[in-house]
Amino acid sequence: MSEDRDELIGRVALVLRGAPELSPDLDARIMARVRRESVPGTWRAAWTAVRRPRELHVSPLAALAVAAGIAGLVLAAAVLSPVRRGVPAASLARALAPDSLTPVQFVLVMPSAESVALVGDFNDWNVGAQLLQQASAEGVWSVTVPLAPGRYRYTFVVNGNRWIADPAAPTTVEDDFGRPNSIITVAGRGT
Repeated sequence: MSEDRDELIGRVALVLRGAPELSPDLDARIMARVRRESVPGTWRAAWTAVRRPRELHVSPLAALAVAAGIAGLVLAAAVLSPVRRGVPAASLARALAPDSLTPVQFVLVMPSAESVALVGDFNDWNVGAQLLQQASAEGVWSVTVPLAPGRYRYTFVVNGNRWIADPAAPTTVEDDFGRPNSIITVAGRGT
């Protein structure tokens, strides 16, 4: 029984290993079809069909839904346009409610630094949004940022590429990119 099965498997393997017989005119038929379908007029005919005017029937309800969708997109673009232009979130908050902002001073002592930037939740992690000024020759860098009440993650970027947590603040777990963060909680005025 096992010999019959082995013989059958051997015959099937020989058939499967063998090259299939192809029609001698296969290449010629394929090339003729390729030539026929790549006629220059084919693209021209397709372009003409696409440009041909057609009647479009739209129900009033569908037209209203499309108009509402377009109005929503325009409104969203108008509301979000300052953010897309790189206006820091803190500037937007200041424009909306200037009395609710608290000035917060960020300080870093880094004598070897040539430049220091502050990035965080409050400025969309934009390295150019808040640059610290060198406050002393000993390498003390400082910037004051008006912040609304809330909890913010932030870090310093030294010389444009070295991300370091604030040594004077508690650190959090690293962010999704493996960079260190610090946390600051801003209380409301009068709190």
